[in-house]
Amino acid sequence: MRKKLLSLITACGMILSIPSGAAAAELDAAVTGAERDIAIVAADYPEVGDTLEPETELPSSYSSADLGYVTPIRSQLHNTCWAYSSTASLESYILKYSNVSDHLSTMHLNLWATKTNEGKGWQRTYLDAGYPYLALGYFTSFGMIRNELFNESSSQEDYNNSIGKLYPQYIADSVIYLKASDRDTVKAAVYTYGGVVGNFHYDSSALNETTGAYYSNTPGLKTSQFIGHSIEIVGWDDNYGTGNFLSGKRPTNNGAWLCKNSYGEGWGNKGYFWISYEDYYLFDSRFGPSYAISSVKPMNANNKVQQDEIYGATYEFDYLDDNSRLRKMTYANVLDFSDGYRNIDEIVFESTAKGSSYTVYYIPIDNNGVPVTDTSLWTELASGTVEYQGYISVDTSGFIAPDEKGAIAVQIQRDSSSGSVSIGVAELLTVSRIPIFIPETEYGQSYIIGYSTEPMDMKDLYKNNYDDNYSGNFVIKALTHSYEPNGDVDRDGAFTIIDVTVTQRKLIQITELDKTQMRFADFDNNGEVDIIDCTKMQRRLTYLT
Repeated sequence: MRKKLLSLITACGMILSIPSGAAAAELDAAVTGAERDIAIVAADYPEVGDTLEPETELPSSYSSADLGYVTPIRSQLHNTCWAYSSTASLESYILKYSNVSDHLSTMHLNLWATKTNEGKGWQRTYLDAGYPYLALGYFTSFGMIRNELFNESSSQEDYNNSIGKLYPQYIADSVIYLKASDRDTVKAAVYTYGGVVGNFHYDSSALNETTGAYYSNTPGLKTSQFIGHSIEIVGWDDNYGTGNFLSGKRPTNNGAWLCKNSYGEGWGNKGYFWISYEDYYLFDSRFGPSYAISSVKPMNANNKVQQDEIYGATYEFDYLDDNSRLRKMTYANVLDFSDGYRNIDEIVFESTAKGSSYTVYYIPIDNNGVPVTDTSLWTELASGTVEYQGYISVDTSGFIAPDEKGAIAVQIQRDSSSGSVSIGVAELLTVSRIPIFIPETEYGQSYIIGYSTEPMDMKDLYKNNYDDNYSGNFVIKALTHSYEPNGDVDRDGAFTIIDVTVTQRKLIQITELDKTQMRFADFDNNGEVDIIDCTKMQRRLTYLT
């Protein structure tokens, strides 16, 4: 049975046609309109997420904002609460653990999450709303850039022109789905990571504008009546009094979450508000899981994410897990390490198979590009237990891949009583047979090993088993770096005056640089190649800086 992972906030009336011959992951959902963030298209999602044990006794009240772990209040453009809340949580993590207050670009995220010129990706425009967790694909695949490089005034044309020229400053390499019905779990996540992304049904009549206290107590709403809104939860107060809420709409007990909103400082308490622990629809499973960014990796021109998909998990691939003999499965993505980025720092994969064991391998490929089945040729990179549901980061201790294509595989094995062998997959997703996500897949990218005598290409498996011409790629990524020094623009393995000359020729439009060369020409790693890069290169060569 196909598990439903994500819920959708989408614009009312978005009309698309589903390509013929495609059988997709289908969401049973409904669409309505709304006054701000357009409606959440909620569905009967399975409740996923983990409990967290706090490392210390939690206080009765706490505020990441008071401790300086929250960036300034923003005012969202369009229907992008999902982008602002998720970005805010990443900014909070960076502030808490790096003491850097970064303003990250929500507009770049918004434009990234739109339909490509080839008609693939998320089937939305930048004016439409989106998935609350759509940002996770961006955070773990592209990363995040600073707002100064791509601000709110940037256009779709600006985005198209920036492809291959802007590079991330951060990437999220670990994300935890939370069992938000467990109050201590949410508290522990806020306390540990700075903030939690949460979603609720927004009803303007439930807000006490004087105190900034919110409590919706309308029971029995259908999913088609939901008006979804996404916020960052940054604190709590167990003693927040019921008298702060509207008369006639007061919860039974004290206690509320402190939330950072994205409606500007003129809304609520200078942009913040309190939502009761007892709110009827906060953390409703029909919105999908709440989550916390639990690890962030700084990026520069020497780093690259080697991957076959860039959108993150739209589903969990557990379709073959209904056979009791399938207690172990190996999922593999073929990646190309011939571009110099072959020193593997981490492997990141998405899974909800908590409690199962995993082993990560490097597997050579044969002359046909297929992972070899002779396990004596496999190199074990790491092993462990899937400790939580979400995006898992695995340290590979600096394994250096051969200078060629090869497969990174995650083998997941369950015991006789619990666990599963599921892994995240980016596959076609529809609502009422209207596609809302179309993957970019090709033959020779993702394989499943152990289902048949030979590795099966996922394109064939989807076509043969589900009559799906698009298929899906596994969410398995290698975070890598290059040995070549930054500034080695001509890619000859050394940083010399020739690299400065090549960069200068690029600036005066005599020479064109490819995407990799542009990364190394961006000497100060600010996302642009300009005269400052040339100056810093020259000063470094003369040992002035």
